[in-house]
Amino acid sequence: RGRTRGLDVHPTVKPIAMVADAILDATQRGDIILDPFCGSGTTILAAERVGRRGFGIELDPLYIDLAISRWERMTKQAAIHANGKTFEAIRAERLGANAQG
Repeated sequence: RGRTRGLDVHPTVKPIAMVADAILDATQRGDIILDPFCGSGTTILAAERVGRRGFGIELDPLYIDLAISRWERMTKQAAIHANGKTFEAIRAERLGANAQG
């Protein structure tokens, strides 16, 4: 059960606590954590949990949506794009564009 939980959303899900422990070993509070293969966002969630600033890069829009949704649920904050739009607004625009063609 433990290892297979979460594999339905991403093939290499890792526990947030495990990643947070590694971040604590190698960084200071407020440091930037960059995950160039963000996937479902575990590293940015772990960074948030231990007081670091997490940034992620991901090519797959489905994983981006998942990572942002997970971050919003964990922090109880709305993700805001640099253009000022919320993630919900951007996702709604994208879904509307996909529905039209």
